[in-house]
Amino acid sequence: MVVKIGVNDLTVGMYVVDTGLSWMEHPYLYSREGRIASEKHLIALKKEGYAEAFIDAEKSGLDNATTKRLSGGTLLTEAFAGKAPRSPASGSAIAVPMERELPAARKVYEDALSFAKDFINKAYLEKNVDVERSGEFVDDVITSVVRNREALTGLCKLRVYDEYTYTHSINVTVLATAFGRFLGLPDAELRPLGLAALFHDVGKANIPIEVLNKPGRLDTHEFTVMKRHPLESYSILKDKGALKSQVLLAIVEHHEKYDGSGYPRGLSGEDISMFARIISLADVYDALTSDRVYRKGIPPSHALGIMYGMREKDFHPTMVERFIKCLGVYPVGSFVRLSDSRHGLVWSSNAEAPLFPTVKAVFDGTLRPIPVEYVDLAVDTHSGLPGLCIEEAVDPRPFNIDLAAVMN
Repeated sequence: MVVKIGVNDLTVGMYVVDTGLSWMEHPYLYSREGRIASEKHLIALKKEGYAEAFIDAEKSGLDNATTKRLSGGTLLTEAFAGKAPRSPASGSAIAVPMERELPAARKVYEDALSFAKDFINKAYLEKNVDVERSGEFVDDVITSVVRNREALTGLCKLRVYDEYTYTHSINVTVLATAFGRFLGLPDAELRPLGLAALFHDVGKANIPIEVLNKPGRLDTHEFTVMKRHPLESYSILKDKGALKSQVLLAIVEHHEKYDGSGYPRGLSGEDISMFARIISLADVYDALTSDRVYRKGIPPSHALGIMYGMREKDFHPTMVERFIKCLGVYPVGSFVRLSDSRHGLVWSSNAEAPLFPTVKAVFDGTLRPIPVEYVDLAVDTHSGLPGLCIEEAVDPRPFNIDLAAVMN
């Protein structure tokens, strides 16, 4: 479990998580990955003016009571702890089972990657976008999301590519559209939402390449330049008559924050458009969980813990909670260890009980293959073992586990 605590509550031995969040947007957040090594370490980071940090409670050896006290509020696992029957929320019904939708979703995602390369290259070289073709791509995403939103959202984290610029635009489109569907937006609204998500970073085509591709933290001047990209997006897209005003508005506002500390206009609360709030959540989630040149992505469940800690500052609290309900505390595609020591892949979520998804158990406690079993943690009718739950999310990379192969 990843939680945010004050720097004054840090102690030697605690494990700090590198969130990958911009230090310009979060200047008082200490996020150098690793353990607090000594009292000198603590004194130094306090002198540098840091006020808070995200820590991994398990790696820090903290129990739930201590974690809750230090974080000063409800824990993510407590907020979504209720076990409930599988009655889907508005817009969350799964029309097609995962195993049937996966092949179609995989085709949509592979086609999307080819489309994104052409779309982004044209945007960067010609400062132009093909709205008609983009709309066709978004329609394909919507069709898959309506059938089963979890197939595509799961593939977003299982498909590994080097080109973050390309995959990010795809993933944000998929996540935003899936979340919009979950919220119960009318189908007619999903297309403009998807287009806004697809185009949200197109203005980066006007940002100097040395700033855009810098493999590390931006300095003050570079960040000021980077902050121009929402308005640069508007400049590129404003004359595209096929785009609705709500699309352009969402693109301009997707870096605004709930507390008014965002850009470019410093909007706050309900003044930020609904589409922008949706895209902001999808944008940050994908950025946190994606591998970059300068750091590895963090596990999806840890990313949601970080975003939960950012509620009321970066995000509308209700929106962040609904986003977590949409994906699940352990999103589809997460690799987890169950309380009986088996390991597996989260196969489908449970919107009414996000801590209790269905898990495809494929390994024993020593990570040796076992006969596949689908374990519904909400009702636990498959295994007959009462009280099964997820003990923790596990990073599969050190064990060379191919999650895409596990899902297939």
